Amino acid sequence: MRTILSIQALIIPVAAALGYLHGGVPAAQAAVFGAGTALSNTGLLVWRLHRSKRHLHADAHRHLRSFYFSTLERFFVVGGLLAIGLGALQLTPLPLLAAFVAGQTAWMFSWIDFGRKT
Repeated sequence: MRTILSIQALIIPVAAALGYLHGGVPAAQAAVFGAGTALSNTGLLVWRLHRSKRHLHADAHRHLRSFYFSTLERFFVVGGLLAIGLGALQLTPLPLLAAFVAGQTAWMFSWIDFGRKT
């Protein structure tokens, strides 16, 4: 998980620079917000993972309930943040969504973290 968070954290300044080149300061702000939204999604997942380690010997029903709650929580947090960025803050849509997708693409590189543990 640390590798995914690191890759996503590195995407933020890259997205900001590309956003700045694309459309100046407003696009850079939108890109930072989009990449930060992807990072917050991963942060919620990491937080839930560490919380679930405390209840390692819980029953299967509790684990399944926690899994569903975590999924809904991340869905609504990401959806809410994107709605705030696009609606309330009036950020530029293309850089915001492109940086969000780039941040989420870090999950494709999660095999780097997995490969070191096995």
